[in-house]
Amino acid sequence: MEKQLNQITDPKREKRDAWFDGILNHLITDKMMLDTGVAPTQTQELYQTYIHGNPYEITKSIRDTTTQFFIQNLVQFYFKELTSYSIKPQRLAFDFSDAKILVWAQIADEDESSENALILSEAKANSKFSDNGFFVTTTIVEESDKLSVPSHYHEVNIHGKFSGSH
Repeated sequence: MEKQLNQITDPKREKRDAWFDGILNHLITDKMMLDTGVAPTQTQELYQTYIHGNPYEITKSIRDTTTQFFIQNLVQFYFKELTSYSIKPQRLAFDFSDAKILVWAQIADEDESSENALILSEAKANSKFSDNGFFVTTTIVEESDKLSVPSHYHEVNIHGKFSGSH
């Protein structure tokens, strides 16, 4: 009877086993690429960091990866929220740091719907990501302010692509 119970499939165990199999296959593939000299430079550097056990470099690598993950998701979430309001700021620019995204937005004079959309998008993004230490701060200016985009910001064009080489 006990043997029959063990033969019943356990979805959690199957998922765990598949995950471990995937990790092991990935490690074996990486080892083979390292052994044959065809591993990308980034892969070689990653394994050298782990093999030599430098705690600072290991922690920095993890921090860089998590920062990239959260900042990317924060920007995507912010854009999704902003576009859900069907408004278009006249100009929109971003500046990025390790844990914060600065948004500079120019709107038409007295455009309260765009102003509200920018404020709500920031609030929703901060609500979702602040527990992980990542934030958005928005500066809103009106056209009559006649202010230029600060030089350290990267302006987004009408199609959502960043201008410049950054």
